[in-house]
Amino acid sequence: MRFPSLPFAVALSLAAASASAAVISQDAEGRYQAMLAEAKANAPNVDWATLRLAYAQRPGFQVFAQSAARRRMLQAANAANCNDALPAAQAVIAEDYVDADAHFVAAYCEDGAGDATPSKLDRDIAIGLIKSIQTGDGLTPDAAFTPITVDEEYAVMRALGLKVESQALVQQGGHSYDVLHTLNENGERGAYWFAIDRVLAAEAAALTPGAVSEGGPPRLSP
Repeated sequence: MRFPSLPFAVALSLAAASASAAVISQDAEGRYQAMLAEAKANAPNVDWATLRLAYAQRPGFQVFAQSAARRRMLQAANAANCNDALPAAQAVIAEDYVDADAHFVAAYCEDGAGDATPSKLDRDIAIGLIKSIQTGDGLTPDAAFTPITVDEEYAVMRALGLKVESQALVQQGGHSYDVLHTLNENGERGAYWFAIDRVLAAEAAALTPGAVSEGGPPRLSP
């Protein structure tokens, strides 16, 4: 079956748009790789917020998939099995340098192995990543944290020593928020706000053929 050809001007416009998108994607990847090399050379003294944003703007950014290495890492870490958790964490860091959980797991296992220098570096990197998400105190919409993924929301809660009891999507003031209801070790309850306009935009973009994602993974807890 033959389809009617597009008018020449329309065809040129579509071709130009496609070429422009490809250039933007290449630029985003190249920008991130340059920033990543600089971050590795200067860690932990890095602008982690800018690096995280650059990572999320890459064309290869995975919106819906959690890697097999990250699943292995979390499972092994929960079982305090550093024989499996450390190599899995190192694999996650190799594929996603801005994963705070991976650096925390690596630091914990390196501590256990008596490797003080890499442990300190990984812990300092993890702390820097968490602080870059904490753009406020998280207690109100105006002071919400700003993640690029839902996994980051739970990483912050773990870093604060909080257990998440529930998660709610709230629309307020023209913006979208995740509100995580928590319980601390003293049995006190709290609620933390995360601004997720970027995450939701990424989810929508991931479902749009040809779109480039800007945000994070699906609305699933670890």
